[in-house]
Amino acid sequence: MSHPVTRHLPTLAALASGLMLYSAFPPVAQTDAAWFALAPLLLALRRASPRAGFRLGWLTGFVFWLGSLSWIWKLIGNGGPWALVLLGHAALAAYCALYLGLFGMLSAWLWRDGRLNGAPWRRLGVVLLWQPLLWAGLEYLRGEALTGFPWNALGVSQYRNLALIQLAAWGGAGAVSLLLMAVNGGIAAMVQRTWDDLNVRRRRRPLTGDVPDAPADTSPTPPTRVFMLRSVELLLAMLTVAGCCLWGIKRLQAVERESAGAPRLRLALIHPDAPSIFERNDAGLEQLSADLLAYTELAAAAKPDLCIWPETTLPGAIPLDASTLALASNAVARACAPLLAGGVEIEPGPGWEWQVGAHIYNAAFLFDRLGNPARSYRKQHLVPFGEYIPFDRYFPWLTRLSPIGYSCSPGTASTIMRIPAPGRAADAASLMVPISPLICFEDTMPYLSRRAAHAGARLLINLTNDAWFDGSCESEQHLAQAVFRCVENGLPMVRCANSGVTCTINAAGRINRRLGTGRGSGMAGFLYDELAVPDSLAPTLYRRYGDLLLGIPGAVLALALLARILWARRRHAAPTDPSPAIVTPP
Repeated sequence: MSHPVTRHLPTLAALASGLMLYSAFPPVAQTDAAWFALAPLLLALRRASPRAGFRLGWLTGFVFWLGSLSWIWKLIGNGGPWALVLLGHAALAAYCALYLGLFGMLSAWLWRDGRLNGAPWRRLGVVLLWQPLLWAGLEYLRGEALTGFPWNALGVSQYRNLALIQLAAWGGAGAVSLLLMAVNGGIAAMVQRTWDDLNVRRRRRPLTGDVPDAPADTSPTPPTRVFMLRSVELLLAMLTVAGCCLWGIKRLQAVERESAGAPRLRLALIHPDAPSIFERNDAGLEQLSADLLAYTELAAAAKPDLCIWPETTLPGAIPLDASTLALASNAVARACAPLLAGGVEIEPGPGWEWQVGAHIYNAAFLFDRLGNPARSYRKQHLVPFGEYIPFDRYFPWLTRLSPIGYSCSPGTASTIMRIPAPGRAADAASLMVPISPLICFEDTMPYLSRRAAHAGARLLINLTNDAWFDGSCESEQHLAQAVFRCVENGLPMVRCANSGVTCTINAAGRINRRLGTGRGSGMAGFLYDELAVPDSLAPTLYRRYGDLLLGIPGAVLALALLARILWARRRHAAPTDPSPAIVTPP
């Protein structure tokens, strides 16, 4: 009978992996933990059944997501019913943990495959290829299924490691996740072999003490592995890491050289540090407008080429609200530059009662130098239960559950807006700088940044409002996702936040300048930067092929293995002899 502590070791290993994985992301942000956090789980999966593997993987994921998504609790202070917020937090954590549970089940099935016994090359493939590819594929599925939630992929923990994350130019954030998983697997393999060798030595140790006549153990002693063979997976993984970092350094240098000779846009990003929409009243809206105009007028001293306001800072709906149009025109006059600002756009219905059949959009508007709205962008990827209620088209009464009082409609395409480049003629369309807005969490969705890049964007501008979660780690986690969009597409990005982190990021993912921490610091003002915007984009495999190189093959592998497991269980459960029994009379 096994010792009680030994029976619970797999569960303890899963809990330890969940806690260490949580520590790799903000707010703890011990990014080095991601290199070994999953090793205890991987060790436990080597001796687990597929059913137990799912339980262990889900437990690791649930612990990680409970801590990583704790910023959801801030919704309670913004009018969210505490019971619904806590239930939503637990439900989202449990859902995201399902993907890690599937990873645990599939990995356990791979290790229980009898063909791995005595097949070192196959075991090497499981550690360095199949398990990392499964992980990357399941991350891709989580980012696509049920509208997608690609938050905090394993590789995102390394967003400050500029040399390493250049790998995202090949396969997105999943490529960095794959490499981290390979190192975790190498550590697990080395620990397993070291433990096995220690057990062999202990069993082969000569007996001493009170049994002098005990027979000697004459069975052959297995050779003890040298360090090279004991850690071959880890050595190969670390050599791959070194090679990727060397390539990443060269890419960083190439981007810096290209940026040195590229045109520079003078950008003024207004950061009002205003409360969320649920804490605003008429007096608060007037104060917010006054602050925005004051900071815009101060920023005009730097002679910006573009002034940017965050998401939902325009108080009224465009084009119906004349005072909002006047406010934007006033801002343009004070900045002496075009204005990009977030607000609400209403598309009236076809009849006399324009409210019937009207569409409401979370939008971004570009106002030209005359103060006229030149172009608008409608947010494409809406947040369920935040900007719309699922199935409200079929059950209109569900709209009353929306926290903003209505459901937004999604946009259908990326919008390219053009602003005059410094020192260039404003009437020459070919000499204009093409920019493309993203709104709020859209900078976490890789496909939207790729879509904008393919449409011709040379600069991504994210307008966000992280005041909903002010005082938490959400804004820093949000920033980490955005860094990868720059590397994946070779595009610089500007992030203008109402409250959170306002910053500029170059095409290699380097954060040039930033304002605000998102930790309730109350830092208001404006950020000025001269950001290099290349005339042409350096090619990246990810921008061209997207997830066809890594995420989709990994997802196909995961689904194929899952189908095989289910088919094998069904065949095993079927009766072997369906013919009726024949009873012989006495």
